[in-house]
Amino acid sequence: MKKRVFAFLLACGLCLGTFGTAALAEEGETEVTAAETAGELSDDIYSFQLKLDGDLYQFPMSYADFIAKGWTCVDDETTEMSPNQYSSFRFTKGNLESYVEVFNLGLNTVAITECTVGGMSVDHFQFDDAPETVIEFPKGISFNVSTIDDVKAAWGEPSDTYEGELYTKLTYEYDIYQSIEFEFDIETGVLNDFDMENLTQEEGANDEAAAEVSSEPTEDVLAYEAPTELGDDIHSGIVEFAGNLYQLPAPVSVFLENGFTLKTEDTDSVVAGDYFGWFEMIKDGKEFRGTADNLSPNATTIENCFVTEVEVDSYDSDLPLTLPGGISNHMSADDLMPILETLPYEVSSDTDDYTYYTVQEKDNYDWNINITVKKEDNSVISLAFENR
Repeated sequence: MKKRVFAFLLACGLCLGTFGTAALAEEGETEVTAAETAGELSDDIYSFQLKLDGDLYQFPMSYADFIAKGWTCVDDETTEMSPNQYSSFRFTKGNLESYVEVFNLGLNTVAITECTVGGMSVDHFQFDDAPETVIEFPKGISFNVSTIDDVKAAWGEPSDTYEGELYTKLTYEYDIYQSIEFEFDIETGVLNDFDMENLTQEEGANDEAAAEVSSEPTEDVLAYEAPTELGDDIHSGIVEFAGNLYQLPAPVSVFLENGFTLKTEDTDSVVAGDYFGWFEMIKDGKEFRGTADNLSPNATTIENCFVTEVEVDSYDSDLPLTLPGGISNHMSADDLMPILETLPYEVSSDTDDYTYYTVQEKDNYDWNINITVKKEDNSVISLAFENR
């Protein structure tokens, strides 16, 4: 059964399309038989199973299935989670408390009750409040019983070992966001803390939901107004790009109305709520590629997402771009410098062939300009403007 797993780069993302793998990566198959899920622990250490007081847990599992085992959420169950978000919440079962990882790999922002449980942890302080609890792991490993030697004999050498003054931690990692951590008290030598997580989802789980996503313009798209002049305010977000004026962020649909054509094979068709998707467009035989943000909490098509950055270069994206104040690609370095002198700029890098300039207001990372000057030609060969 193929799975998909979080791969936050935090930047990252669930988007359905060619580029939609920043937050999700395909993983190899892990075989878990029907008998194992029926109540017996697997012998596979990466089955992400455990038994708690005789009940078998298989992560990931639905929130409803987890609650059905007698757990109560101590935190606010109305808390909403955006797509590709995960967080820990406190749950109790009798006197036992656990931090439980809940994640959302769906397309829309939903309450945690509609999300997925990807793992749990129990430490020795929590266990002290419920000392009769029996927690078991594959290959005969038991909480508050097994030693480091027991775990290594059963599970083999760990992916990582941490040796501290108070405890030793063994980490068994299958992949990113798929791991089991065991901690052993230095004095007693027994397993007294664990953290198991498996933030995965079956490949294609969102296909049906994606097929139902509406392509109708969102309220944000309908509210967008195209500028009528470029002006001189560099902070306005207005650009003149490929013959038309845009005020960033600007909807992808507006670029299409102005003559751009989407390369569908290289573009995410559906973008999860509050996330971003990749696009590639062509106009006048020249390419324009980048990411577009979905400003809605629910999934929508790429056409309803907003471009926040325009970047061009002299190689494959050489469309004309001009910013307020007169900065443009192909302008000479001699004409560029008087403009830069009026802005908060710095030389971010200087090599034998190129000089790289960055324009950015202090502590404002949502607005910036990046410029590359080729020394041989004494001209701007790359220009990028971002406004979020």
